Amino acid sequence: MKAKTYFIYFGLIVSLTGVVSAQKPKMNMEDLMNLSKNKVDASKIPDKYTFSWKYAMQITSDKGKEIVFDYFLEPNATYYGANMNKAGASAMFMIMDTKNNISISTFGKDGKKMAMVSKVPDYSKMVDDKTKKVKYKAIPSKKILGFNCKGMQATNDEMEMVLYYTTEAKVSFTNVFKMNQNGGMPDVFKDLVKPNEKPLLMEMNYKDLKNKSKTTTMKCIELNKESYTFNKSDYKFM
Repeated sequence: MKAKTYFIYFGLIVSLTGVVSAQKPKMNMEDLMNLSKNKVDASKIPDKYTFSWKYAMQITSDKGKEIVFDYFLEPNATYYGANMNKAGASAMFMIMDTKNNISISTFGKDGKKMAMVSKVPDYSKMVDDKTKKVKYKAIPSKKILGFNCKGMQATNDEMEMVLYYTTEAKVSFTNVFKMNQNGGMPDVFKDLVKPNEKPLLMEMNYKDLKNKSKTTTMKCIELNKESYTFNKSDYKFM
């Protein structure tokens, strides 16, 4: 799946659930350099962020490679935390705060806790005319991790995407991305998702119709209570 196309269609899931791959917890020096260009003064962030739930999403590529992203959520919050749960991955934790339009990247350096604050990307710009040509329909529901999940299929000339979401979870990304999308849910979802529902993505299967060997599968493998607090005073900001 090409990066641009991935972001375009994943942006549709963002609109529905808020799971964003663009905020990769694993970073290299080029990523850090890009962040530094949009650096924001640390005085702009709150003294702390609290999280009470852990949501783990396993992503499997067509080559069978698996990566697990751990997201940390708080009910009704306009922020979330994330890191990559992978052996050998750098100890990086990220926070996306759409109310304040910032993201925070934390990492260890020489035994010290370091952090950098940068502007949040405008994900709405990732959606172009291709997304408007996507057709949606409801499909049979199923249970995932004990949650009743509704099904949805999205298709166009280039891809087919089947996803399942629940409205029974205590947490979701809805409030996070309402701040980044002016509170609007795309018209295509209005017949499938009720206005007061807060959907959480539980499974997604993507197929590239131009190259059917290219597939991506995402599945929630854990949704449990787990408390964590980010304290601003614990970090030295770059």
